[in-house]
Amino acid sequence: MAVPANAGIKDEYQRAQECDYSKAEYGSDVGVFDEVNVRFCISEDRRFVVYVMRSGKSWALPFDRDYRQAGVMSLNTIEDDKLVHYAKKKGVVDRVILGRKRIERPILY
Repeated sequence: MAVPANAGIKDEYQRAQECDYSKAEYGSDVGVFDEVNVRFCISEDRRFVVYVMRSGKSWALPFDRDYRQAGVMSLNTIEDDKLVHYAKKKGVVDRVILGRKRIERPILY
């Protein structure tokens, strides 16, 4: 049975919508994204990392497995309390800490 091509796109859209900016598990590290606030969630099935901006725009990328995008091999993974992105371009591997686990702070009245 053939699956329509847009089924994957729709699934990706729905998955990306599940990540709420205010409840996201990880916050972006300083200097990673210029002039935008980005937070991250790991999908329930742990197959995708969802990037979500304060404006509500979101997108999903593979988590804990290699993927190729624009000719660059990449990997998103967790190391301790950090969300880390590895990218291999022209034989050189770069490691960037995308974000850190957010800490729940008590509300002070």
